[in-house]
Amino acid sequence: MSGVDRATAWNTFVAAFFSGKNQFTATSNEVVEWMVTNAEKAWLTEPPSPFFLPMKVAGWTYWYAICPDRDQRLWVRDLIRAHVGSWIVFDGWVVPDDSNQAMDAEVRSLVGPEGCSFRFLIPEHPNAGTKVKESLERLTRMLAARPHRKVRLTPPLGTLIGDFWDACASGAQVRAEELLAQLERDHRLSKTNRLFLRLQYLAVFEQWDSLESLEQLPDLLRLDRPVLASDALARLALARLPEQADLEQFGHAMAKFGCLVPSVTAIRSPAGARYYAYWSLASGEPVADVVSRLLEAGWLDHARGHQGLASLLSARVDPDPLVAVETDPENLRNAVVEKRFDAAIDMIATAAPTVALLPVLADLLVETFHPRVIDLYQQWRSALDAAKPDSVLSRRLVGETRELGLVTVDFGQAIEQAFTAVTAVERARALEDLSAQAVPRLMRVGALADVMEAVRPLSQELGASMLPELVDLLLNLERDLFGAAGDVPGIQDLRLLVVEVWALGDQSGDRRRANRLLDVVGRALDLGVWPKIYDELVDNLHAGWKPFFTDADVAFGLEAIEVLAAHRPDSGVALDSFARQLLSRIGAHNAHRFDAALLDTALVLATEFGLDLSGVLRREPGEERDGAERIRLPDGVFIAIYSLMESAARRAAEIMRRRHPGIRVETLVAKVATDALRSAAQTADVLVVADKAAAHAATDALKVARGDKTIHYANGKGTASLVRAVVHGLEMEFGR
Repeated sequence: MSGVDRATAWNTFVAAFFSGKNQFTATSNEVVEWMVTNAEKAWLTEPPSPFFLPMKVAGWTYWYAICPDRDQRLWVRDLIRAHVGSWIVFDGWVVPDDSNQAMDAEVRSLVGPEGCSFRFLIPEHPNAGTKVKESLERLTRMLAARPHRKVRLTPPLGTLIGDFWDACASGAQVRAEELLAQLERDHRLSKTNRLFLRLQYLAVFEQWDSLESLEQLPDLLRLDRPVLASDALARLALARLPEQADLEQFGHAMAKFGCLVPSVTAIRSPAGARYYAYWSLASGEPVADVVSRLLEAGWLDHARGHQGLASLLSARVDPDPLVAVETDPENLRNAVVEKRFDAAIDMIATAAPTVALLPVLADLLVETFHPRVIDLYQQWRSALDAAKPDSVLSRRLVGETRELGLVTVDFGQAIEQAFTAVTAVERARALEDLSAQAVPRLMRVGALADVMEAVRPLSQELGASMLPELVDLLLNLERDLFGAAGDVPGIQDLRLLVVEVWALGDQSGDRRRANRLLDVVGRALDLGVWPKIYDELVDNLHAGWKPFFTDADVAFGLEAIEVLAAHRPDSGVALDSFARQLLSRIGAHNAHRFDAALLDTALVLATEFGLDLSGVLRREPGEERDGAERIRLPDGVFIAIYSLMESAARRAAEIMRRRHPGIRVETLVAKVATDALRSAAQTADVLVVADKAAAHAATDALKVARGDKTIHYANGKGTASLVRAVVHGLEMEFGR
C-alpha cells in the first residue's frame, strides 16, 4: 500500500472509528487528540508501528491496541501486561476475525488480514482511567522511539515434521491439520513430499472420501513411495474392502493398488499387516509361510483381527528348520524384481553362500532390514571372507545415508554405536536411521526388551550433553510404535524408562521435549499402572520439573497435574506434594499474568489438594477476566463438552456454571457413537471437543451429527484449554 493509500485509509478509518457506538470523538479532549495524532504517525511509518485508541460504549471505557502486522501481537501483548496489566481487564487474546463487537469491523477494515488487535476494558476504579492513560502515553512514546524489529525464525524442518507425527499419534487432529498446512507452505519440502504428508494425515484420521478424491491419487499409486505412504494407501484399500472378503474379492478390489507391502518389515499398521497377508495369499504363497512370517514379525494377531483373514490364517506354523538345498538363481532374482521380498528371503535362506548371489543378498538387506537377512549376511561373511560381502553391501549403499554397522547389528547395539559416533552430525544421522528402522525391528517378540537392557546402562553412562538426544530417540520410538500398533508388549516399560531418564538427567528446560513426555505419561496412565508404579512416575516427573516451576510454565504444569490426577489411585500419595508446590506458586503477586481460564482452573484444582486460593485470587468488584464474562447469555444456553479426560470436562463445566448460572452444560465421555452424543451435537449452542483426549468413533459421530454447525476444539487436555474453547465459542455465538 502506498503512502497516499495509507493516508486515505487512515482518514476513512478515523471517521468510522469515532462515530456510531463510540461515544468519544477524535477531538473529545487533549488525551484523545494526542493519541490520535501519534496513532496516525505510527500508521504512516514504514513499516507501520502498533498504536492505541480509546473507545467509550454504554459508559464503559475500552482501549484498542492495534497491530498493523500480526507478528507484532506477542510483543504488544507483553508490553500491555508489563505497563498497564494491573489496571485493566485483559485476557491476552486478539480480537477474533469474525467478531463484530464495538468497533471491531472498523479496525479490521484498516489492518486487513495482515494485522490484528487487542481490546481491553478499564474497570470501575477511581484511579484506573488516569493510570492507564499515563501508561499508554509512555508506551506510545517508547514505541515511536524503539520500533518493533521483526525476527523471522524458521523452525527446523525435522522439528515441524516431528510435531506433526506427535499430533497424529496423540489424535490431535486440529493440531495435525495446522502443522500440515504449515508444512505444505514450506519451500524446503518438495511437492512430492508435501503430498506424502497429506496422504498420511488423511489415512491417520480416516478421511477416506477426501483421500479417494485426491487429484494426485493415480500418481501416488505409480510413484516410488516411502514405506509410510504405501501404508497409508493400504489403510485406504482395507477401509474399502468388505470385512468378510475372500481372496478373490481382494484380488478384484486391489488390482489398482498392486504390491503395497512387499515384506513384513514394510508393515506400519494393522491394515498394512492385513494387506500383506491378503496379497501374499492371493499371490500363491503357502498359508503356513505367511503365518510364520507374521508371527515372527509380531503382526499375526493384528492380521487375524480382520474377519476375512481369521480363517485364512488358521494354519499351524511348521517348526522344522530349513535345510540347505539348491536354489534356482533366476527364480530368486525374479522374486526380488517382483518385490516378493519375503519369498526371496525364504529361497536364499536355503541356498549355500556364493559370491554370485551376494548382490541379491545385499539388495534384500537394504530393502527390508529383515533380521533373517541380517543373520544370513553375518553367516555369509564368515563363509566367504568378510571383505567380499562388505564390499558388495558398501557399493549397494552408495548414495544412502545409512551406516553399514547399524544395518548389520541388533537394535540395542545399534543405539550404543550411534552414541559413540565421532561427531554430532554423524550421531544425528545415525539416530535418524534408527528411528526409521524402529517399527519393524522392535515389533518382533522380545526385541523391545533387549533394547531396554541396552539403553538403561547407556543412559547412566552418557553425559549431560548427549542424554537429551537419547530421550528424544526414546520418545520417537514410543510414538512410532504406538502410532503403528498401539500398546504393543513392552511399550509400557519403555514409557516408564523414558520418564526416568528425562527426570534424572535432562535439566535443559526444553519445553517441547517436556510436552512430548507428558503425552507419553498420558498414554502410560491410559493403559493403567500399579499404584506403586504410579507414585514412582509422579516422583520422577516432580524431580525433573525444576526448570518448569516458573510463571511462564504454570499452564503446562496445571495440565500435567490434571493428567496425573485423572488416573490417581486411591492409595496414591506422591501427587499431593507435586500439585501443592505448583499451585502454591500462584498468588496475588502474579495472578495478573494469567488469564481467567487458568486462574479458575487453579481455584477448582486447588480444592482437590487441600488448598484454598480464593483469598489470594479474589476479584475486584466489577472485574471481568475474559470476553465471555461480558456477554449477556440468555438462560438455557446449551454447552456440550466432549473429552475422555472426564475430570477436566467436569471442572470446565463447573467453572462455566459458576460464571453463568442460567446456562446448561453437559459433559460427554463416550468412546463410541451414542444417541446422547448425537443429540448433544445437534442441539448444543456451543460444542467443544478435546481431540487430544477423544476417540475416533465418537468424534466422527459428533462431526456428522453437527452438520454445518461449528465445532470448537481445545488445544490441550486440561480444564483451562476447554474453558478457553467454550469462551471462544460463546463470543462467536453471542458476542455480537
